[in-house]
Amino acid sequence: MFLTLVSLLARTVTQYTRTTTMKKLPRCVFAAVIWAVAVALAQAQQNSCAGHETADIQFEAQTFPAQKIGDAVLFHAGMYVDADGAPNAYGPHNRGLDFTANAVRGGRFLSVATHPDGKPVIQRSGRFKGFYVSTTSLLNAAGSPTASGTYVDARKIPYIVLPPEFTQQFGVALGDLAMVTNRKNGKSSFAIFADVGPHGKIGEGSVALARALGLNDDPRYGGTGNSSIAYLVFPKSGLGPGRLRSEKEIKTSGFNAFRRWGGARRLRACSTHEPEIGRSEHREIETSENRTNREDPRH
Repeated sequence: MFLTLVSLLARTVTQYTRTTTMKKLPRCVFAAVIWAVAVALAQAQQNSCAGHETADIQFEAQTFPAQKIGDAVLFHAGMYVDADGAPNAYGPHNRGLDFTANAVRGGRFLSVATHPDGKPVIQRSGRFKGFYVSTTSLLNAAGSPTASGTYVDARKIPYIVLPPEFTQQFGVALGDLAMVTNRKNGKSSFAIFADVGPHGKIGEGSVALARALGLNDDPRYGGTGNSSIAYLVFPKSGLGPGRLRSEKEIKTSGFNAFRRWGGARRLRACSTHEPEIGRSEHREIETSENRTNREDPRH
């Protein structure tokens, strides 16, 4: 849209110069005029919420408010802290960062690598010997499925978790980037979409992301249950499944995607279009008391 306006402006100025005495002026003058207007248009776009439209997420029980803004999707929710992918996420006798019960459903393990007989893979050496190998949906395709380094480490990498309904509706793929902001304290962090969450539930991030946002990063009792967290997701911005990014790469690529979208000015402008709090019960995420034995996100 922006480039179209600039192109129209250029044609208009050219036509005007052909029919007026202004054609005697140097071409650089008209180029300067076009550039000045182009900059003004870019700033106007950043200061407005151009391209905004309501795009509620269709869960089975009800809808969850979201906004499609240009090539990004914005929603507000709480944040449950996810330990998946960390080498010490789960272990026998609740040794891990999170309750072992949160890695089990219906008598079988989820978010944990398993042997053909369904038993969890246990690390046999190294610092985290005795812990289970915790998995994430996003993984290194070249890695071993029974090695903890194959997955996205929740302790080190800021990542978000999204439900299948969201990814299907907006065309979001594993590895896509996001900008996440804690509106209570102003802290923000770029993140990567690394794990598929349960159906009908939204608002979840890694230990590293919770820490970056100034939240309690304890997977058992941390996070926040109110809608103070803003998630801005950029579909088609990632490297795709099978390829991981370092924290530095996430910051650099996330910043570039955020800047192209319009940056902080556009985000502030679009925040005034936020749907009213309370439109959906799904805004209140699971707490540490009721999330045990949550639904397997991969089924």
